[in-house]
Amino acid sequence: MADRVNRLALANWPRWAQPPRYPSYGPHVRLGLAWAAATMLATIAGAVALALVMAPVAALAAAQAARSWRRRRRRAAAPVSAGGAGLMVIAAIFGLPAVAIVAVLVAGLLVVPRLIGARSRGQADSVLTGGIALAWGLAGAAPVLLRGDGFIPVFVLLSLVHVYDASAYVVGTGADGPWEGPAAGVVSIAAVTLAVAAVLSPPFRGASPWLFGLLAAALTPLGQIAASELVGDRRARVPVVRRLDSLLVVGPVWALAAAFTLN
Repeated sequence: MADRVNRLALANWPRWAQPPRYPSYGPHVRLGLAWAAATMLATIAGAVALALVMAPVAALAAAQAARSWRRRRRRAAAPVSAGGAGLMVIAAIFGLPAVAIVAVLVAGLLVVPRLIGARSRGQADSVLTGGIALAWGLAGAAPVLLRGDGFIPVFVLLSLVHVYDASAYVVGTGADGPWEGPAAGVVSIAAVTLAVAAVLSPPFRGASPWLFGLLAAALTPLGQIAASELVGDRRARVPVVRRLDSLLVVGPVWALAAAFTLN
């Protein structure tokens, strides 16, 4: 009954504002716990280990998102999206300039054929291909960039994202409305932010824990909506996309804000 009510409620929401569906079947809880454990252990090990965990996941997520456009008029080149996203995460080991260089190279690879007039039948949309690579590349690279500056900021970011995902899934699977899962995730972020403000000072001083908590509460659900917009077929199975969707917006913004605030 709850699933039917959820579908009816979603039908009245605009496409861009629809949160992801939370299926109650499959090993989602075990996979979520394994993902959280893998990222946290890699964070403890260092930036290189975290990049080696994030890079294949970002590449697979970009490939799944690109392939979801196969039955639509616009198409994305899955190999380019996946390769670009994975390389951006690896480049994050060497800092933000290296990530920027990879992003420029991916853009050049997509734009140059159009500039010289080399077009082929069924050519992939360069903007869509590049957007997918950039989105999941930055989502995976942001924690690696943060880890290069220290342990605590990236630990807090991943804690907030994992707590949001867990709460949104647990509540969202049995909720009557599509907003209840994300709302539960935001409330959980508020609880973790309170703990950060009480314990982790430094590096979070003054109002900074509340600023970063507010960013997480506002941008984590927005990342899920952005990921849904980059998926061409809402019915497509894109489980790896959903592993990183919460980081899609908050990850890059957090990394940028931390560079100016915490350092």
